[in-house]
Amino acid sequence: MKHRLHCFAFLTLAVLLFASSCKKETFDGPLPKVHIIATGGTIAGTSTDIGYEAGKVSIETILQAVPELTRYAELDYEQFCNIGSQDMSESIWLPLAKRVNQVLESGKYDAVLITHGTDTMEETAFFLNLTIHNPKPVILVGSIRPSDAADADGPASLLKAVQTIVKPNAVGKEVMCCLGSKVYEAGAAFKNDTHSLDPLSETSVDWYLPHNADTGFFIDNLEELPEVGIAYGYGSNSTVALEAFVNAGYKGIVFAGVGDGNLSQAALDFAAQAAKNGVMIVRSSRVPYGGVYTEGGEVDDEKLGFIASGSLSPQKSRILLMLVLSATRDIDVIRSYFRQGVFDHA
Repeated sequence: MKHRLHCFAFLTLAVLLFASSCKKETFDGPLPKVHIIATGGTIAGTSTDIGYEAGKVSIETILQAVPELTRYAELDYEQFCNIGSQDMSESIWLPLAKRVNQVLESGKYDAVLITHGTDTMEETAFFLNLTIHNPKPVILVGSIRPSDAADADGPASLLKAVQTIVKPNAVGKEVMCCLGSKVYEAGAAFKNDTHSLDPLSETSVDWYLPHNADTGFFIDNLEELPEVGIAYGYGSNSTVALEAFVNAGYKGIVFAGVGDGNLSQAALDFAAQAAKNGVMIVRSSRVPYGGVYTEGGEVDDEKLGFIASGSLSPQKSRILLMLVLSATRDIDVIRSYFRQGVFDHA
């Protein structure tokens, strides 16, 4: 059920300090309307004896601490789920994407904000970017400290996220991720630090996909996605992980290889046989920068039936492969998605 946000009398110190340095926005007409979809994460967490537990506080409680938001937008909200983002999965991504599309297509809102844990924020943002078909701004926002911490960073991030998506230049971008004072778009964003208050960074990407009506994947009739796993590369790695995915019937495997997406000889031989048997094998890398390409590398992808990930990380390669496999099993078409991007398939 949707609720109308009421302004509360208190303001946290974190928000007060942050807001005092911000120039007040002015609007000629009514305030922009933003719909908030809460999914949990540390921003909804509470402290425990050993640290904190994510996804324990409702979105209503979170928003009570940030009445400053109502200066910038008229807000509605809903509690979609309340989990730590380590438990985020395609079983949640699919209905979440459908819900965001529904909200934006209703014509009632100018933007969508999603509260989310930081562990898999980049993955959810990337999935939504490939499955949302409206150019209105969508932003994910999280925190590193739980909601009841004395120095909680969630309120300031929420304020920054709302200030970002109500600006005219936010329309037509990729789905965005916001932590602290920084905002990154889905294709490039990744978490690069486990504890820093500024844990997001970005990599260079081969292609750019602002979500709109003509691009991406249409998932309205999908209830599940093909299973795709990630196997991690290391020196002289065995084939155990690859064998497990194949024996479990997975339709695709992303190999997070060493260096330029390389596999040990044993893993290479097993993966080549799996590819001959119809399993889609994507070569990515555990290295965060540089990407994996057939050209100039050590692996003959064409001969072995592999797919090079390009600039995509293993986790983002998995998402793209799941979505592509929901539409086709033509390896040449799949390769073209990784080489040229989804935009070129509009």
